[in-house]
Amino acid sequence: MPDLGPEELSTGVREIDADTEGLCYLMARIFDPLVECRRRHGECDHRQCTRIAAVLTFMNRSFQRQEHLMAAADYPLAGDHQEEHALLKEQLAAMQEAGVCADRDRQVVREAVTRWTLRHNRAFDRTLANWAVTRRVLFPAT
Repeated sequence: MPDLGPEELSTGVREIDADTEGLCYLMARIFDPLVECRRRHGECDHRQCTRIAAVLTFMNRSFQRQEHLMAAADYPLAGDHQEEHALLKEQLAAMQEAGVCADRDRQVVREAVTRWTLRHNRAFDRTLANWAVTRRVLFPAT
């Protein structure tokens, strides 16, 4: 699976694309083989992967911004879009519960987030961006 890149994920709306760019940066940074995992007290107990936690924290903030946007734009597909957000959060939480380590199992975690992001962007974020622009809640990037 290729690395996420903001170019192929652009919606044409800066407010949405900024979160995508941030996710691309975060994914490249935390899954870089030379970047060490932040372990509490030096040793990893495999109870809560800090890399998965970092992705979840970032995604929660992004999702809150998008959900606020959907409310402001009176977006008719908001429920479906929010369910999609919940699917990724549930998948990452299940990985944490199962003791998945994004250091040892970096490819599994990276691929799960990348696949979800590519699918979500094409099926949901672009539609939201178009709706927000036509409702003049957001404006196209210049």
